[in-house]
Amino acid sequence: MHPDLEKLVSRGKIEPATADQLELLPPGTFCQHKSWGAGKIAEWDRLNVKVVVDFEDKPGHEMGMKFAGLSLTPIEEGSFLGKRLSSLGELEDLATDDSVALVKLALSSNGDKLYLDQLEELVKGKVVPDGKYKSWWESTKKKLRDDVQFVVPAKRTDPLELREENFDPSEGLIEDFKNARDLRAKVKAVEAIIKDIGAFKDNQEKLEELVGEISEIARKGVKIQFVPSVELILIREELQSKLKKYEASEGQITVAAILAENEEGLAGLFEELSLTRLRQILKSFSEAFGEENWGDKMLSLVPDCNLRSITEIANVLNSSEKKSLLIGYMQNSLQQRALSSDGLAWICRERKGLAESLFSPNLSLSVMSSLEADQLNEEGAVRAANRLRDLVADDRELIPDLIEGANINIIRNFSSRLINSASFDELTRKSLVARIIKLHPEVQDLLSGGDKKEDEVVIVSEESLAKRKEAYDKLVKEEIPQNREDIKIARSYGDLRENFEYKSAKEYQRVLMKRQGDWERDLKLAQPTDFSNADTSKASIGTVVQLNPAEGGESLCYTILGAWDSDPDKGIIAYLSERGAEILEKAVGDSVEFKTAEGKAEAYKIASITAYNA
Repeated sequence: MHPDLEKLVSRGKIEPATADQLELLPPGTFCQHKSWGAGKIAEWDRLNVKVVVDFEDKPGHEMGMKFAGLSLTPIEEGSFLGKRLSSLGELEDLATDDSVALVKLALSSNGDKLYLDQLEELVKGKVVPDGKYKSWWESTKKKLRDDVQFVVPAKRTDPLELREENFDPSEGLIEDFKNARDLRAKVKAVEAIIKDIGAFKDNQEKLEELVGEISEIARKGVKIQFVPSVELILIREELQSKLKKYEASEGQITVAAILAENEEGLAGLFEELSLTRLRQILKSFSEAFGEENWGDKMLSLVPDCNLRSITEIANVLNSSEKKSLLIGYMQNSLQQRALSSDGLAWICRERKGLAESLFSPNLSLSVMSSLEADQLNEEGAVRAANRLRDLVADDRELIPDLIEGANINIIRNFSSRLINSASFDELTRKSLVARIIKLHPEVQDLLSGGDKKEDEVVIVSEESLAKRKEAYDKLVKEEIPQNREDIKIARSYGDLRENFEYKSAKEYQRVLMKRQGDWERDLKLAQPTDFSNADTSKASIGTVVQLNPAEGGESLCYTILGAWDSDPDKGIIAYLSERGAEILEKAVGDSVEFKTAEGKAEAYKIASITAYNA
């Protein structure tokens, strides 16, 4: 026992058990406290019977010797917490340059196993800044999954684990496949096996067993999880191609057989599979549906396909000498106005290639009709409209090509609908119309109505202005920065062409940017008022108007307030609303007429006008 501790025990200052515990905690030792984290023993204060500990956030902290012996655990200086205390800069460099090594250190310092919440507690705000931790972890997690030494959990309730140094990589890869909870996770596990196929150089029999296991799993899952089961068979075929002198067993389930037996699930394949696997599926159509029918079967899926899938279908049909079948289908769909936004986008993209015979000035009106219709549809259709919209906005030659040879009526119709389209922000609309005016100056007059109200002041209540400013601040300070972070994280997943998270985040970015522009314009033009001193000689902003029906029925009472104050349930209407505009400037005794939802007209007479804020 240390002499200092012996003296304290002999004087009755501490118990022998406490001395035994402190024997492991001499000055200079690194230690850990459950609540205060890592620390370093600075000194034993024998006079006051205290232990002085330099914790990360509590340097020079004094603890009673008995309490210190019970609550402090010695740790190695080279452990994660030891380094966090003594060499934080080294850990910060690791987090930036070799995040996998950082996680490995954290795991090896904690029994080779940590739950994700525990890892976050070790790293977030200490080694990696709070605001960057989410993107750091997403990037690191992807690297860990590529390293068989780590077992990365699919759920936060499962631990992140570090395997032994002498662990057989092939065993780890097979284990990852067996432990995968669902079919998609098993697909990823097989992808990892293919990527590290060299680990099985002397163990091909393991892979042959795995092929049989994959086939059986896919066979059982195809009715419940169709798309993942097909994907599993596709990746199995890729794995089989890597095996030397391997012969598939008789009756082995194939992609063609699955397609033929599950026609109702085909559309889901086109939406969810990667481009490479989609092409594998298309190659199996002739075997699945027969030489005479496979082309028609493929085209029947076009209404449910996105632009990428339609492009692949068209390429397959063209390379198989079935171009006339493709063009006939598209022509018929155009005539019946049944072609989707993605189908129209394909024609526009291929206007000088496969779809040249389908491209005409009338297509310009079909494009606008599709964009207008899809704006009112569900989210999936809006995404389709976005692909068509982006093509119209980004392809500088598309609009000139669309109106080439068109008569002036088509051009004016197209221009008018483009000016008023909700699919584009104001700046983009003006840019697109400018392309038309450059070729046809005679449509310039259509723009004259678009700018008349641009600089008109908007009357708003002080309360609604405060709410709009608050919403704007939240948009600029929270929603837009979060969206940038989401884009950054999604970009780290790679392959932006097939990255759904990235595309969704970018589309939402456009929504936020348009909202920011619209609100900035609104706030610039807003004129707040408390509605005092309203002119009650006529219906005006800040007045309460009582209306009696001309031919029996219930009376109406409307309070006319600012542009952002509408609350129909309380009889409050904005002065810019349809009914507000109808009532404004009318005096007591004047008649007003409102249109009902059924399109009928109802007549009322103004009975009284009083001030809202008298």
